[in-house]
Amino acid sequence: MKLVRVLAPLVLTLVASAAFTTQSLNAQSPGVYSAAQASAGAKIFAAQCSMCHGVKLEGISGPPLAGGDFMSKWTGQTADDLRDVIATQMPLTSPASLKPPEVLQVLSYILEQNKYPAGETDLTAAKTKTVKIAKQS
Repeated sequence: MKLVRVLAPLVLTLVASAAFTTQSLNAQSPGVYSAAQASAGAKIFAAQCSMCHGVKLEGISGPPLAGGDFMSKWTGQTADDLRDVIATQMPLTSPASLKPPEVLQVLSYILEQNKYPAGETDLTAAKTKTVKIAKQS
């Protein structure tokens, strides 16, 4: 009986913490953005971002947004952290000029280019808080 009284709070704590833990999306997980959303983001990226970040997100005068250097900088952070940078600081020539749906479209394109799988529904601001940036296989 004493063991149950000791273990019950521990189990409850573990279950509660698991419910609020940010999960890394992996290539086997259902996607958090739609292919249409990423496609729209590609167009915005080409017009607003590629002059600094490169056509292939390789980085020119701005940092790369795909590949090893990008992953080294952003691994462990959430997609919401990146969404915030895009929303408040980009594009460099006109910071904070992208509308919220455009920010999510560009972010979806960046996730796509980093091998995150597309899903059936659009990326939302709420979803960005649950996606950890991690290398996809």
